[in-house]
Amino acid sequence: MEIKVSKAQISVWEWKDKAYEEIKHLPILEQMRIIQERTKQTIAQINVNKAKNKASLPNTR
Repeated sequence: MEIKVSKAQISVWEWKDKAYEEIKHLPILEQMRIIQERTKQTIAQINVNKAKNKASLPNTR
C-alpha cells in the first residue's frame, strides 16, 4: 500500500527546510532570536484568537 502525502504536508516540509537552511550557519542564540522575531506576530494572533474563544465560551462554573 502506497502512502499518500498531502500537498500541504509537502509544503510544510519545504518551508521548514528553507527556514533551516537560512539559519543553520548561525550560532544557536542568533538562530533562536531570528525564530522568535519571525514568529512573534503569529504567536500574538494565536493569543488573540484564544482570548476571543475563551470569552465566547459559556461559564460552566
